Formats: sequence, structure tokens, C-alpha cells
Amino acid sequence: MQKPRDKKYITLSDLAQRLGCPFEGDPQTQIYGFSSLEKAHKGDLVFLAHSKYRNLLEKTQASAAIIPEQEQCERIPVIKSSNPQKSFFKAVEYFFKPYRPPAGINPRAVVSPEAKLGKDVSIGALAVVGDGAEIGDETVIFPGAIIYPRVKIGRQCVIHSKVSIREEVRIGNRVVVHNGSVIGSDGFGYTQTEEGHRRKIPQPGTVVIHDDVEIGANSTVDRATLGETAIGRGTKIDNLVQVAHNVEIGPHCVLAAQTGIAGSTKVGQKVITGGQAGIADHLKIGDHAVIAAKSGVISDVPENTMVAGYPHMNIKEWRQTWASVRHTRELIRELRKLKKRVEELKKQKS
Repeated sequence: MQKPRDKKYITLSDLAQRLGCPFEGDPQTQIYGFSSLEKAHKGDLVFLAHSKYRNLLEKTQASAAIIPEQEQCERIPVIKSSNPQKSFFKAVEYFFKPYRPPAGINPRAVVSPEAKLGKDVSIGALAVVGDGAEIGDETVIFPGAIIYPRVKIGRQCVIHSKVSIREEVRIGNRVVVHNGSVIGSDGFGYTQTEEGHRRKIPQPGTVVIHDDVEIGANSTVDRATLGETAIGRGTKIDNLVQVAHNVEIGPHCVLAAQTGIAGSTKVGQKVITGGQAGIADHLKIGDHAVIAAKSGVISDVPENTMVAGYPHMNIKEWRQTWASVRHTRELIRELRKLKKRVEELKKQKS
């Protein structure tokens, strides 16, 4: 389907120049948007990540594609890149800008006169900013977000609707917290009294989130019992993740959905966890470790190690173990036959 001619577009040659990549085909090809190989229409840009999807490239209705340097395509104009996916998403930034409300305080927001707001801050309707809170320049607080007293939020952050940030939490620059997340709720700490009841342990600590962190929807980062729960610079946290009290997560980690990390565990830098991974308390996860989905980690994980399963084991051992499981029933049948034969031989001998 032809894109409307009044819509923003870029020519193939201009886009290639922006990306720093060579191109082949009509330099005046107009690109109006982006799409997948299967769903593209005229005016769209697509990308080919791997030669196994070549058949989709041959069928696409797109006007242009970004392809690997070694690939050839005469059917449509192309931009050649050493990393087509990276180049494609860089191109997407030309067309797509996340929604940002205008700067200013909505009349229905509640902002304490003791709060300090930087330049060009946006605070939406029904948002609350408590006493002594500090909000940095160009930060956006969407409608319905709650910022407790004495919270510090840096520059160019985005706090989405229904987020709650508890008292005295400190957040760096360019941090994004998605809808429904809770930062700084009490850690899960109780002690048993002589009468057998559970008594709550005070949680006077805080949470520190460093620059360029992104936290997905409905995730929770608990405040420390003492000291700080810390999220390192550049770490990306998916939806429905639980980070318990006094956990320390290093820079540039990636935690997939439903990961749970128990109290006082230390996670190194550039660690990756798969979905529903669980990590027990007071452990150390080494730098560059990878924890596969649904793993249950019950002891320290060395750096540069990939683990899987419950209890966790080296990924190679785990694969070998589960490869053998498929033959378990057959082995049991053979053992029963051998046992029966042994019993027959005993009877014959007696």
C-alpha cells in the first residue's frame, strides 16, 4: 500500500549516509517507515539478519532493505551493513520517537512546595511529588505516578503511570521505569519472637539506581534492610522481576521476565538471566555469567559460566543429563528383563 506523500520520508542515499553504509540501487528511493519482511508494503524499510530468511526477502513488498555485506539483491534497493539488525534499529530512530508530554505541571498533579524541579520537567495529572523530592531537568513523571518524600531523580528520566518510588530512593540520569513498578518497598525481613510470632525487622535502607537503567512493568526493587540495594549502570530489567533487599547488581546486566533474586546476593557485570530464573540469597554471581531460563541457582556461579537446571549445573552437563533422560524408560525395561533373567538363572542353579 502506497504511503501518503505528505508523510515524513528519507531517501535511500540520505539514510545510507546517516548509517555510514554503502548502498546499491536508486538513490532517490523514498522510505516512509519500517516493517518486517513478511508484512512490509511499498515505502517500508526491512532488514535481513540471516541468509536463512532469504526467501522472505525475495517476496517482500518493501521498497528497500538492509542486508549483510556479503549478500546480493537486485530485486530492490539495498543498504549493506556488517550488522543489519543494528543498522535497522538505528534507522527506525529516524521515524519513531517515543511519546513525550509537554513540559509543565498538570493542574491536577500534587507537587509539594518543598520539592525541587529542574528545567522542562513534565508532571502529569494525579501524579504526586512529595516533600523534599528532587526531579532533574527534562524528566517526565506520567499521570498517576507517586514520588515519595526525599526521592532524588536525575535528568531525562521517564517514570510511567502507576509507578511508586518510595522515600529516599536515589535514581540517576536517563532511567526509565515502566508502568506499575515499585521501587523501594520494604524488604521481606522478619524475626521469630519467643512467643513464636513473626516480628517485622525495620527496613531503614534505600535503593540506588544508577544511570541508563531500564526497569520493566510490574517489577519490584526492595529497599535494603541496612545500606543500599543497588542496580548498576546500563542494566536492563524486564517485566515482573523481583530484586530483594540488599541485592547488588553490577553494570550492563540483563534480567529477563520473572527472574527473582533473593536478599543480599551480589551479581557481577554483564550477567544475563533467562525468564523465571531464581537465585537464592547471599550468593555471588560472577561477571559475564549466563543463567538459563527456569534455572534454580543455589550456590555461587563463577564468572564466564553458563548454568541451567535445578539445582543448577554447568550447561553442558545439563544438556547431557537431559539427553539421557529420554532413554530412561528404555533402560528401566532392560533392567527389568535382566533382573528377571537373573532370577531365572538362580532358580535353575538351585
